[in-house]
Amino acid sequence: MEIPGERFVLPLDNDSQNDQTHAPQPRSSLIGDIVENTSDSIPIAPVLPPNASQGTGFPEHKNRVRGPSKFKQRAQGTLPKNQMKDTPPPEKTERQMISDQNEQRIANMSLDDIEKEQKDLMEKLPPGLIERFLKKPHMDDGVHGSFRDSKVDENKANPVSGSKPASEDRPRPSDRPKLTKKVTFENDPPPPVDDDNLPTAVNVHFPKPPTTIDVAELDPDSPEFLEKLHTKYFPSLPADPSRLAWMAPVSSEEDKSSYHPSQSDVSASAIRFDFKGNLLPPRVARELPSNLGLHHHADAPNAAGYTVPELAHLARSTFPTQRCMAIQTLGRILYRLGKGTEEGGYGIEEIVQGLWKCMTEGRVIEGLEEAAAATGGHMSVKAYATDALWLWQKGGGHRWKAQ
Repeated sequence: MEIPGERFVLPLDNDSQNDQTHAPQPRSSLIGDIVENTSDSIPIAPVLPPNASQGTGFPEHKNRVRGPSKFKQRAQGTLPKNQMKDTPPPEKTERQMISDQNEQRIANMSLDDIEKEQKDLMEKLPPGLIERFLKKPHMDDGVHGSFRDSKVDENKANPVSGSKPASEDRPRPSDRPKLTKKVTFENDPPPPVDDDNLPTAVNVHFPKPPTTIDVAELDPDSPEFLEKLHTKYFPSLPADPSRLAWMAPVSSEEDKSSYHPSQSDVSASAIRFDFKGNLLPPRVARELPSNLGLHHHADAPNAAGYTVPELAHLARSTFPTQRCMAIQTLGRILYRLGKGTEEGGYGIEEIVQGLWKCMTEGRVIEGLEEAAAATGGHMSVKAYATDALWLWQKGGGHRWKAQ
């Protein structure tokens, strides 16, 4: 913003020029000079007030006569009426107002109306709710923490007020006659049963000590071992020999009829394998010891090894360890079947075709694929199934076709 001004010339040659001669001021109302005014008056010192003549600055001490306190005067009744403050009555809560309305309504009702209302409540409300209401304390007795207790506490705290409680002006419910009514329920709790009246437990049985009739030690090699075992230790229990048939020794006729070296031909479903997938001939299966874990109580219990149908059945077991063993063995057999008659296979075409037929009938490959693709379950089963499928693909991944 530009301010208009006037050009002037200041003569500096004449030093004796009057100091009062001023240059022309710019025509502006916003800027002005600072002018110092001279004063001829002598300054006067301030005068202290009269009460500060002592020099301390504090008010003078006054002797005050102490009389009785206002609390004592109020207790003695000597306090002037204009100084006594009337405490306003406490405001009623919503709960108190509702209670007062209910009591006033009941007080205005006749006995017939009260009996009618009680009868309607008994018919409309369920018995369980009525029983809970009857077990609660009476409303006149008051509940701890309710407004009735608070009224009593206020009256005790203000004994001087002399005001009567508001409940005295209303008719008390206790003055009305009480109606007695018995409530019965259909399902009453059964009475306690005494232990002496309980029936005797006739079905409870315990093993009895050995009888004096048969005190000799049992011979496990005896053909009558199971019968003597039951007679000696469990004579009172029913006998079921069919459940213990797997423990009985195999007869010679049964032994020769199942995977025996004397047989001229063996079906593919009866061929046995070890845990590595090696084929076990009947003679070798009879000579292997039982500590290898290849003996079991299935067909031909005296011969070691597992057949393809038995492994396919165990591959769907609910016991994870048993299932893992069967899946691992099947994967190794599938690898050798894929090799066929080549090196590493079983060599004989008839055996290979018969074993492939057993694999197809038992849905072995489908079961391995389901176990490998399952979400959740036992992780070891899934890992062994994946490994078995990899061995099947490593052997060629063939599927048998009926010829």
